[in-house]
Amino acid sequence: MRIIDGYIFRSIIVMTLMVLGVLLSVGGFIEFVSQLDDIGTGAYGVTEALMYAGLKLPRFAVGVLPVSVLLGGLLGMGALATHSELIVLRASGVSLMMIGRSALYTGIALAVVGALLAESIAPPLDRYARQMKTLTKNSDMRMAVAGSTWLRDGSLFLNITEAENGIGFGGVFIYNVNPENNGLLSISRARSAEVDALNNWVFNDYSESVFVDEGTVVSDSPTTGEPGQLNADVLELTEVRTSSLSGFELYSYIDYLKSNGLDAEEYEIAFWGRMAGIAGIAIMSVLAVPFVMGSLRSGGAGARMLVGLAIGLGYFLFNSIAKDTSDVFNLNPFLMGWMPTVILAVLTVVLLLRTR
Repeated sequence: MRIIDGYIFRSIIVMTLMVLGVLLSVGGFIEFVSQLDDIGTGAYGVTEALMYAGLKLPRFAVGVLPVSVLLGGLLGMGALATHSELIVLRASGVSLMMIGRSALYTGIALAVVGALLAESIAPPLDRYARQMKTLTKNSDMRMAVAGSTWLRDGSLFLNITEAENGIGFGGVFIYNVNPENNGLLSISRARSAEVDALNNWVFNDYSESVFVDEGTVVSDSPTTGEPGQLNADVLELTEVRTSSLSGFELYSYIDYLKSNGLDAEEYEIAFWGRMAGIAGIAIMSVLAVPFVMGSLRSGGAGARMLVGLAIGLGYFLFNSIAKDTSDVFNLNPFLMGWMPTVILAVLTVVLLLRTR
């Protein structure tokens, strides 16, 4: 049986890698095209856009890996069915469940690779891509990131901290320095900052202290607009994004939010959805078996591709709907995160039991 496991393993792996390569090529091209509007801003050129698209590929690969495994399973095992190799296996006493077990072993191996990619490679590259793009687009500014973000734009020095809830941005200090004698002209502080629909900064609970010859003039206002000409894109460096966090970091951040009485639902649904998505990779590999051994046994590669794309698209949409439903109706994040994968697993088992 070990020889059969290895043969099915190779058949699925080879086709999965081919499908993944095609999807990554398309995804990378689309990502590059989406950067065309930003090319020419600051030092952000074609080379930087290509680098940005390349750095985003690991995160994209994690997202398309389930459907890649399904398509790889349909095409790989479909080729075995076309050449009657699966019929020979069945005639030799290999049961459908044994073939499904071989496919499951392959899916587990791919799920492990997907987990390593999602936890160790994709998050840091995603963070670096965002930082690289922001820094090159705003190459006229000087910037340092260490816990909080320090920015310089001419005579303005800003210190921005992350918001506690990960949405928007935390405390902001603005120092306006006299370029002639390096004296301090004013100090401003805002409780939080965000970006409006016109991509301008909006500071909330804003206060400013201006130093004049007679003393200090202090002014307060509920909100105020963008200081100078500073680009609001730099605020992205302090935003907490689920795509830039590993599973451990995401879990720790959820614990931090809960311990401070803050809303963590958005991050919980992202965490459980990611865990369920990794499990879904193994299930997708097994799901190919009943289709190849049943209705698609005599079908061509085009029919298998169509079925695989339809199931993959449905799984993706179901995940998105479950996430949005959980956000809107405050449903259990664990339940909504795992529900699409559990339904996929139940469907796989039912189809296997009905296949002869």
